[in-house]
Amino acid sequence: MAAIVAKVAGAYLESTWMWPRRSGLVAPFSFVLVDPRARRLDARELQALARDLQGKLFGVQGEGEVSLLLFEGDQAEVMRFAGSHRAQLQALLDGEDDGGFPGRICKITPDGVESLAPPGGPVDGEALDGPHGASTPRKPRTGWWGIYYLAKEAFVGAGAAVRASDKSPLAEHAAKPYGLEHDLLCLEAARDLLESCPQGYLFMPFDFSTIVRPSARATIKEALNTLPSSQRARLAATILNVPREPSHGALAQINSLMRPHVAFLDLHVSDPAFRIDILPAGAATSVTLTLEGEDELGRLATIRRFLAQQPAYKAKRVWVGVTDLMSAREVDVCRLQNAPFLSGPAVSDLLSLPVHDLACAPDHLPYRESGVGGFELSEARLGLAS
Repeated sequence: MAAIVAKVAGAYLESTWMWPRRSGLVAPFSFVLVDPRARRLDARELQALARDLQGKLFGVQGEGEVSLLLFEGDQAEVMRFAGSHRAQLQALLDGEDDGGFPGRICKITPDGVESLAPPGGPVDGEALDGPHGASTPRKPRTGWWGIYYLAKEAFVGAGAAVRASDKSPLAEHAAKPYGLEHDLLCLEAARDLLESCPQGYLFMPFDFSTIVRPSARATIKEALNTLPSSQRARLAATILNVPREPSHGALAQINSLMRPHVAFLDLHVSDPAFRIDILPAGAATSVTLTLEGEDELGRLATIRRFLAQQPAYKAKRVWVGVTDLMSAREVDVCRLQNAPFLSGPAVSDLLSLPVHDLACAPDHLPYRESGVGGFELSEARLGLAS
């Protein structure tokens, strides 16, 4: 279990505890955290880590519960705490503090944060005064949109996305792609989950305008080389913001870069009149319509226009899908026109972990994430919207 804890906690800290903050594993189950800009760490910030560990160690309905202890003191006391005996830690968790560790102690669980020493003390952070205490942007965390396969009425995989706010573990919306940093972050998230989530398809997004630049392509290639070749069969590359008529040269470059590492190539387009007729054979596994704008009637018309071209896609042996679905009516139109793959807020929350092989009747969409690793069904909808 120590190895699992080290991996999950290490991945969390790598993505959130950014420079000039530092962290390191110093003993089994023990990390040292340093923030030179703070007088006091924010215990609530580590609650997301408790949630991640809860899901990894005990699953959706496991009987165990994760509790973290955050101790703050001078360096010698911190190292003594990191190497303390389990019985000492259990006594602290049970509220039996004998003052053996002079410093601040907080108990952190997936459901709450409590100050143990001093009892009832602050759990929030306190920044240093002056420029050194100014906050700096932190690397945003990733989430996963569930990908729903209508024919099987089940989630078969998930697509990585950057959260709009790393303080909101169940954020409804993902941040818009912003280039190379976004692409690499999502790739790292997929790579880190390949072993801990051994099943299901993982879709990694890459921006079209970024990937066609030689300098960015070289950086992405280096990152792709870190993916284990044994996992290629369950990896997919999603190419975002593909134009209506992408050049054959650009598509060839993308295929040359991606195909050695992924089994599927998904092109995301916003134009329902995408020129499928000129798409070279084998250039893509699927084409997915990305819905835009806030006018629902316009969005519904876009869905109908895109899905009306399914015979042309079938002739090319290319799957179709619709993403960024926002309402039940949009989902219903996709159902009426037999769109194979669906995703977006009307299909699932932006989830903490990828999903796979999860059966769900269309009337019960969207899947809602309840707590860590758990899901609850929305209220069933009756009938189909016209």
